[in-house]
Amino acid sequence: MEFAGRAELSVFFILAGGVLLAASYRIAHLARRYRGRMENLLQLASKPLDPLEIPGAAWADLEAGGWLRLEWDGVWFGQPVSGCLQAVAPAKRRATGPLCFELASGDEVRLVVRLIHGEAWGENRLFAEHLARVFVLLLETRLHARTEALSAALAERARLSLYLQHDMRNQAQWVLWVADDFAACEDDVALLGAARRLKDNAPLAHERAERLITALGRNPIAESPAPVELGEAAAQAARLAGIEPVIEGRVTGWVEKGLLARALDNLFSNLGAAWRDKPTVAVTMRLSTSGATGKPMAQMEFFSPWPSGMPQLSPERVFEPFASGRPSGLGLGLYQARKSLREAGGDLYATPSPEGLGFRLMLPLPSP
Repeated sequence: MEFAGRAELSVFFILAGGVLLAASYRIAHLARRYRGRMENLLQLASKPLDPLEIPGAAWADLEAGGWLRLEWDGVWFGQPVSGCLQAVAPAKRRATGPLCFELASGDEVRLVVRLIHGEAWGENRLFAEHLARVFVLLLETRLHARTEALSAALAERARLSLYLQHDMRNQAQWVLWVADDFAACEDDVALLGAARRLKDNAPLAHERAERLITALGRNPIAESPAPVELGEAAAQAARLAGIEPVIEGRVTGWVEKGLLARALDNLFSNLGAAWRDKPTVAVTMRLSTSGATGKPMAQMEFFSPWPSGMPQLSPERVFEPFASGRPSGLGLGLYQARKSLREAGGDLYATPSPEGLGFRLMLPLPSP
């Protein structure tokens, strides 16, 4: 009996060892497969992909790891974004509860990412979760890199403004010199000499002044909100951009005039070329009031075709800074227009289509 018991115990240990050996081989095999997928994901970090291109580029490896569905939605620089990638799953694989991640970068980008796997537990699920977390880390890193690049670019523009301030100082010094030169004149001969010096320097001074005006735009003035006829303000800004609009309706907004002027100038200077390229398209601006945001607002709606020869921006990138569709554009016009309207308590929305962009501009109404 004792011998039989020992024999049975030996068989048990042999079987247990075999099971453990088989399990270790299987786990090692899975680890090698997932390591290859992990390496594929890590290689995406060195590719020049936009953040919203990362899910599509990573999906093949995520699907191979057992993920049945990848969803994302949120806000990308003021525009709603969403997407979904789904595997053609065998019937025996059933979707489990989603693995969710919330990503944010600054106050302009927010995404919620959800992944659904075919197994609720086990080594496959464990390895797949590690794969998913690497994917999300890659996406989050690219999001932060994009917004940090924006911050760096804006900081660079701030640095360049110091050069403009220096140019302004030089221009002011030149004006002082001319004033002192004329003030020192005691007779007509001296006045004639000062006039000649002014004439000789005028072309260069004119060139510098034009450059400063172009670079600086309107002088910043501290203002308070006031009633503004939105149609009249829009018509003036459009004519400045070479556009003669048709205004339908009448509505008064409550806004700082400088903020509205900056928004309209940026808006129409960006869209003016589109209307001039297609003179048969009527520039019609419809004015009304709207309560879509929960409180009454002044509203202006209009449509702009895509400019000829300009590549169309994807919907989520319409307001993205430095994402210009024009070869010589900075990509700040629509971004600054929307930012100015938001500072004024309003907003700017865009709805892209194959034909062009539908815009909706919102402003607060005067208090009753």
